[in-house]
Amino acid sequence: MQYTCSGCGDTFKQLKKHQSVCEPFQDLFAGGFKRRLHMQEEERQAKIRRLEATQAAELELERQRTEELARQMAMVEASRPVEVVSFSRAGRKRRAPAKLQDMVPSSLPGIPEHIPRAPGPSVHVVDQHPLTPPAVEPHPTTTPDQPISTPANRFGVFRRYTQEPANDPEEGLTPDAFCDLKTPTSLSTAAHQPLRPFRSQQSRMSSWFAPFLNATVFRLMRWFYSGSVVKSGKQLDSLVHDVILAEDFDREALRGFSTKQELERLDKHEASGGAFNAGDGWREASVDIPLPKEKVQHSSEQNAPVFKVSGIHYRPLLQVVKTACTDTLSVRHHWIPFKLFYSSSDNGATTERLWSDSYTADAVHDLDAEIQMKARGAREPDDPPDLEYAVAPIMLGSDSTHLTNFGSASLWPIYLVLANLTKYVRCIPSVFALHHLAYIPSLPDILQEAYKEAYGEPASAAVLRWCKRELMQQIWLLLLDDEFVQAYVHGVIITCGDGIRRRIFPRLLTYTADYPEKCLLACTRFLGRCPCPDCLVEKSRIHLMGTVHDLSARITRPRTDSSPLRYTLARIRDWIFRLGSPPEGKRVNAALYDTSTASNQSAFSRRLSEYGFDVYRMFVPDLMHEFELGVWKSTFTHLVRILVAAGGDGVQEMNRRFSKIPTFGRDTIRRFGANVAGMKKLAARDFEDLVQCAIPVFEALLPSRHDTLVRQALFRLATWHALAKLRLHSDSTLNVFEKITVLLGKAMRAFASKVCPEYDTRELDREVAARHRRRKRGKGQSSAASPEDHMKTGPKRKVFDLNTYKYHRLGDYARSIRRYGTTDGYTTQTCELEHRRVKRFYVRTNKNKHFVSQIARHQRREAFLGTAGKQAHALEGTPKQKTTRHRTTRGKRIQRRAISGAGSRVREHPMETVDPQQHVQISEEQHDWINIQSFVAEHRGDPAVEDFIPKLRNHVLARLNGRSGEDHAPSRGDRMSLRIRHDRMYLHQTMRVNYTTYDMRRAADSINPRSRPDILMRAPADSTHPYLYARVLSIFHVRAYTHSPEKPEEDPTPVLLQILWVRWFDFDETSPWGLDACRFPRLKFAHLEDEAFDFVAPERVLRACHVIPAFAHGKSDVALPGISIARASDPEADDEDYRYYYVGMFSDRDIFMRYLGGGVGHQQDGLVPHVQVVAGAQDDTEDEFSAGNAAVALAGPSQAAHERLLIRIPPRSGAAYDDEPDVSSDDDIDNEASDDNEDEELDYGYASSADDDEFGSPDDDPGEPGEVSDGEAGCRLDEEDMNRQSDGDDEDDGDDEDDGVDEDDFQGFSVL
Repeated sequence: MQYTCSGCGDTFKQLKKHQSVCEPFQDLFAGGFKRRLHMQEEERQAKIRRLEATQAAELELERQRTEELARQMAMVEASRPVEVVSFSRAGRKRRAPAKLQDMVPSSLPGIPEHIPRAPGPSVHVVDQHPLTPPAVEPHPTTTPDQPISTPANRFGVFRRYTQEPANDPEEGLTPDAFCDLKTPTSLSTAAHQPLRPFRSQQSRMSSWFAPFLNATVFRLMRWFYSGSVVKSGKQLDSLVHDVILAEDFDREALRGFSTKQELERLDKHEASGGAFNAGDGWREASVDIPLPKEKVQHSSEQNAPVFKVSGIHYRPLLQVVKTACTDTLSVRHHWIPFKLFYSSSDNGATTERLWSDSYTADAVHDLDAEIQMKARGAREPDDPPDLEYAVAPIMLGSDSTHLTNFGSASLWPIYLVLANLTKYVRCIPSVFALHHLAYIPSLPDILQEAYKEAYGEPASAAVLRWCKRELMQQIWLLLLDDEFVQAYVHGVIITCGDGIRRRIFPRLLTYTADYPEKCLLACTRFLGRCPCPDCLVEKSRIHLMGTVHDLSARITRPRTDSSPLRYTLARIRDWIFRLGSPPEGKRVNAALYDTSTASNQSAFSRRLSEYGFDVYRMFVPDLMHEFELGVWKSTFTHLVRILVAAGGDGVQEMNRRFSKIPTFGRDTIRRFGANVAGMKKLAARDFEDLVQCAIPVFEALLPSRHDTLVRQALFRLATWHALAKLRLHSDSTLNVFEKITVLLGKAMRAFASKVCPEYDTRELDREVAARHRRRKRGKGQSSAASPEDHMKTGPKRKVFDLNTYKYHRLGDYARSIRRYGTTDGYTTQTCELEHRRVKRFYVRTNKNKHFVSQIARHQRREAFLGTAGKQAHALEGTPKQKTTRHRTTRGKRIQRRAISGAGSRVREHPMETVDPQQHVQISEEQHDWINIQSFVAEHRGDPAVEDFIPKLRNHVLARLNGRSGEDHAPSRGDRMSLRIRHDRMYLHQTMRVNYTTYDMRRAADSINPRSRPDILMRAPADSTHPYLYARVLSIFHVRAYTHSPEKPEEDPTPVLLQILWVRWFDFDETSPWGLDACRFPRLKFAHLEDEAFDFVAPERVLRACHVIPAFAHGKSDVALPGISIARASDPEADDEDYRYYYVGMFSDRDIFMRYLGGGVGHQQDGLVPHVQVVAGAQDDTEDEFSAGNAAVALAGPSQAAHERLLIRIPPRSGAAYDDEPDVSSDDDIDNEASDDNEDEELDYGYASSADDDEFGSPDDDPGEPGEVSDGEAGCRLDEEDMNRQSDGDDEDDGDDEDDGVDEDDFQGFSVL
């Protein structure tokens, strides 16, 4: 192809080659093309300059419009300048929240350097990256009598040992070990040593999946035993990510796979250190029960007929203790107990003791002192002098459970755990710290046939009760075998999990069970004259709980396992078999009636009493059964009866209010149903939520003379419950706890004497139906209650009764915490969580009579696979993390409700992991954005959006200049220099706030404008209230920078600023609050003229708070007239808000401690408020914190800070409170209540007065027909109900509550 040259006009095939030498072309190019290209470039540059000028003009026009708007607003409201600092109507400044100093918890610095450390375990542990402890000056050599104190950590907490420990299990733990976060974290497994070594390190690395042939089969079997038996979508994700996508997954390894074959391989695994070794494996045994008969004499007990009870599945007690001492968790055991102390000042002038785990309490210290005395003066022969002597405190627990919703299949497990393992680990079900000791049977139904065959007639109810107690004692005699008693006396040498050889002395510390089971174990009469297994306080005087007489009687009249008692029981047993005396006859009752002791002797007394063990000291209080399902449930039930008796729509209004209470936390306060009064299928956690939120609900539902007394009783109950559930106590909080117990007793007696008699309270419909079912069940008829039956009997009168065991037990909690540690360490909730495991296994059995042994095998398999899986992750060096899937579909453009977070269109941008050391975490995604100008234009006229742009720009400027929270108004030049990239806000759905709790743990709150919008912030130092409150309307970020006109050539990098748009609450200073007023702090939305809407830096948020509407005060639009976007998160708000709101002080333990003060982990800016109770003259008629009784003072650096705490109560003021009656004194109660008070309490239900008394006490009076006394959860037990309770059958035909405990309550600690 030919081309024409534009210079010479000739044609060429290679035109470029010709043009390079063509002179005409070169001249033409130099004179025309080059000039044309230059002109085109100049035109392009001019166009760019014009575009930049246009943009600058638009920005200047926007700036002028903004300033003109600000000037107009200033002219209209000259007293309200657009500044960071504003003034309220009351004249006080509304400042930004005080700055926080977030303190991340860590381990204690460890053992002082002068103490020699024993060599660690031979197995290498992955590097834990320990926190470097502060330098410590060498201490002088200590003697056994000289205490050893460790350096204080950043919170001022230190330990004090009585002897030199060989190892510190908490030294070097990372902050991850102190986290209770319930979201995916980057937790390191380095803090947890792998499972006990299976041979050598090299062997473990190559065959960690033993006994399976390869890792693929191991992962598959472990997945099979994880989670629920009904696999969910989440567990299907686990199958894909943890098994199929594992790097070592091999599909060829699954050829020929057989589940039965692999399970048999697992069951036969008995290698050294394996999970199924012969020592602590499951065994099956039987026990013999001698059968007594009234008026039938035998030459001796051995010649009496015997009934054999088989099917007892158990593991040797000592072998289980050895396993607990050597498993993977034993590296966290504190073999030498210590006392925790807290110094609130640098010079240690104010020091007080802390109580947390059992090894910091008095009981374990007493046991250790006994062992150390033996180590110093009477060591076992051949023990080297450097062999450490240590105590293994055993915590036992048992509780029967139903395995199905229908049918009678049940299981009665006994659990064991060592108390020297921290509760923050041992109470987590997934760590398998709770060892299954035995599965025990209840008394078989065929006993009657055997008894009739032996004596020709069936056994009486008294004989059946005797046999039930005897069965329990025979089972424990089997467990407390000679091998255990030998170790109890002389100890046993064990190489513990930390590689150190010790002589371990097992000691029984606590036994956790409900009241019927405590009676079986302690051999006391169920609800007898002295119902408590710990003391001999009479039942007729239980209502005096908290008085001076009651508190002293618990100390001066303890129940003791004395030699005279054992001698008396031996004589009575001889009477029963040799003389034919009835087990509950007059002769036996005459000998045991004063102490309400049964005619059986406890197995613990038989085996261990000669070594100084007192069986009655190990039965600790049970908060779940005694308060949540006991005292509080009965009080709440009677309040519902009162509302019914009062008439009107009180019950309906109560249900409506409960249904409108917002949720709080992930599962702290759950959504209430529409019929709370029906109490259908409510678990213990539901009753806990009720007591925490009941005060705003019951407000003004009764006449004012009764409303005050009800509010005081509810507040005392909630305060007592919050203190009882604290996971860390100090001397101060325990003193407050004791005082609150006294006030609770007075408030409850006032409620029972001044409110309850004013109403004719009757059984509720559910109680009537339950009574008919019990009666028909006893007669062998259909359990369905017909309308005719209801018409014949009708609801019987119910009387609120305080003379119940569960109410009496409330006075023992403070003393138990000092002796055994905080209640979360020995709660029955731990057993309830473990019940879920055995219930899952029942589905996988063949459900025949051998299902118990099959459950035992499944339990061992899961325990092995669960702990071996953690070992595998530790060996691989890759901690297991939850996978989070991201949404890939792009959301629509954010519309009106998006800015408030109320709509579902703002997508949640998940954070892969949680860094517990960060205080705030918000996503930085930019998918969902909205133009600021468009948003303001769209909502023009909405008061919430008024001055939105000026306030936002001022806030951003203050943040960029580092003046956030200061009294500084930006200048005109500052405002002109601000640039927000693209004029956009990037919206987010949630914000995570990590904070340090009062017990020095790390927890997190999720702030969501749609569901959990309320936040808590620290107030400035000169405020009268310690906190500021706000409702988050939106969470977003902007990218902003300042542009200097003097340096236009600079291109500054935008700064990402996370911002919260909030609506302020005002603290209502006219409403008294606190311990004296028995009221919550009251809030109200700020008025528009008080700068009701503002922007807050997320770093200033302390944590979330629970704001509950004050339903009794109604709604109003005074604070915000008309429809507003600020109410978009509440679909029922319309154009009104509630007039007032209450702060839920009791919603969780950490919130409560922030108002009580004295939280060790709540140190902010060096301020550590301390609660102290200064003992004063006790006056039973005084019902307030006052100088004349127990003056609550605060020790700390700032008097202004003291006045912000709950203990500093503002005096009552205003006419609204002048006529409020105080709680009655004990003089209003008959202190000499007669002993013939009828006690008709069931443990889980109510019985009518027509039922016969269980034991037929000689001074029991049948009472008035048709009247039923009401106690904690019922008062009286008939024969059928005793059979049901003692057998562990907690079903009540769908009417009783579930003990249900949510596993999330214990994530990370136990927890709560």
